[in-house]
Amino acid sequence: MTMNEEEFRQYLLDEIYAGAFSGLEAMILDADEVRRASPEELVEIAQRYGMIQ
Repeated sequence: MTMNEEEFRQYLLDEIYAGAFSGLEAMILDADEVRRASPEELVEIAQRYGMIQ
């Protein structure tokens, strides 16, 4: 499956919101970072969360 930048950004935001809703409220703080991130920064954020290697 291939995602463009905006699809990847939305995927990360969905994961952050799910985490925040499940009790990890601090994850919501990363939502703004994801919204402003460059494509390279999106990859770094996904790596930080263990979503990609």
